[in-house]
Amino acid sequence: MNLRYNIIFFLSFFPIFIIKSNLNFSELFFVSTFFLILCFFNFFFLKILRNKKNIYKIIYQSLIIVYGLDNHLGLFSGLVQANIGFFLKHFDIIYIPSLLILLVLFIILYFLILKLDESKISKIFITTLLTLFVFNIIDDSKSYKKVPYFEKENTQIFDQTTFVMLWDEMSGFDSLSSKSDEGIQVNENFEKLFQKFNFDYHTRSYSISKNSVSSITSLVNFKEEFKSKDKKLVKPSKNYFSEYEINENLFFEKFNSISVIQNMHLNFCNHDNVFKCYQYNPLGLDIINAEIDLFSNIISIWSLNGSIFGKSVWRFLKQFIFITSTLEPEGEKLFIKNILNFTSKDLSSKKYDLVFMHLLVPHKPYGFNEKCQYVAKLSNLNIFMSKSENIKQHNIERNCVIKFIDQFLKEINLIDNLRIIILSDHGSRITNEDNSALSTIFAYKNFKKNTSNRITDKLSIQSIFKKIYNE
Repeated sequence: MNLRYNIIFFLSFFPIFIIKSNLNFSELFFVSTFFLILCFFNFFFLKILRNKKNIYKIIYQSLIIVYGLDNHLGLFSGLVQANIGFFLKHFDIIYIPSLLILLVLFIILYFLILKLDESKISKIFITTLLTLFVFNIIDDSKSYKKVPYFEKENTQIFDQTTFVMLWDEMSGFDSLSSKSDEGIQVNENFEKLFQKFNFDYHTRSYSISKNSVSSITSLVNFKEEFKSKDKKLVKPSKNYFSEYEINENLFFEKFNSISVIQNMHLNFCNHDNVFKCYQYNPLGLDIINAEIDLFSNIISIWSLNGSIFGKSVWRFLKQFIFITSTLEPEGEKLFIKNILNFTSKDLSSKKYDLVFMHLLVPHKPYGFNEKCQYVAKLSNLNIFMSKSENIKQHNIERNCVIKFIDQFLKEINLIDNLRIIILSDHGSRITNEDNSALSTIFAYKNFKKNTSNRITDKLSIQSIFKKIYNE
């Protein structure tokens, strides 16, 4: 029994990501040591079980196999996240269906092991786990080394630069969040900001979709609606660090040398005119002069595996501040000043005629306090927030974005000939009331503009964008 159980334990718990990741020696040593300790305890636990009732052995084996299947199949990313719309209709907290899936799987395995011959069932699961184990090793799509980051040689200097700041999930002037007492004040702060820096800004702008993929894909292809045939413009990515690839980008066609600052949701860097690509990478923060402790890094990699167990442990440890989460969008919020500083250098270099930035800020989970400091514990409380609490926190985040933009625009103010577009892809999805999820920010400043206009026409960001570029 011990040999079979040890094999199953090994195949279940062995951290495959150490083979496929860019961990350094100390990190590999840490993971390997931790795994050996687990194996040691498993060996002695099996000795204890030897003299116990068979039922305990069955429960233990069932739990180990559930963990192994989840760890190798990636049940969260493969089942829960893939059908997130369905689950969110029935559960307020996405981790509830995740844990229910594990419970159902455990019950099925428990009765299988209970009814079938122990030797036979062990062989079946050893074969299953071994197959998954090998598949995960050779599956190149799950490599942690393929972060879309590069910089091509570029000797060009441009007189004019367009800068796009795309803030994900930030509600506009015309949302339910904006109509609360806090929201009214935030709207006033937005107006002061845009007037201060001579932007034309829209107070009733909206997106054609509350989904980032369809909203942004339509935007960069100058489409005022997203039809079923337009799905070909974007495709799921095979790269572990990108969920989707933009197949066609007519906006980028208008520029010669592009710098992209992006997140893991949408990859814009596959366009030929992109000369520099920076993607926020939760596992390699050196590029923005940020560091993360070894333990947090390991737990984050485990969470990225798509394991429900991994994500649950990560959330638990994050809740009690045992780790510092750098996963999106938490990490983007934690290091937002670093990222903006990184962006300003691209603008001042004059090597790019387009600098395109897409940040998952103020996207949920929320995490900024009223002083605009990122608080890890706060982001975990999101799942327990009422609608009114969500609205209040969303406005805190909106106000923080205003402060970040204000400071950033001051810093780049001396850069000549900048065209700046500030927008969001959709609003907060706290509620669909009054089409709040579609309400967006859109502000535009041409190169040497010294006046500000308030525009109250109800227009989609896609149509405004299309008009700017005369499409």
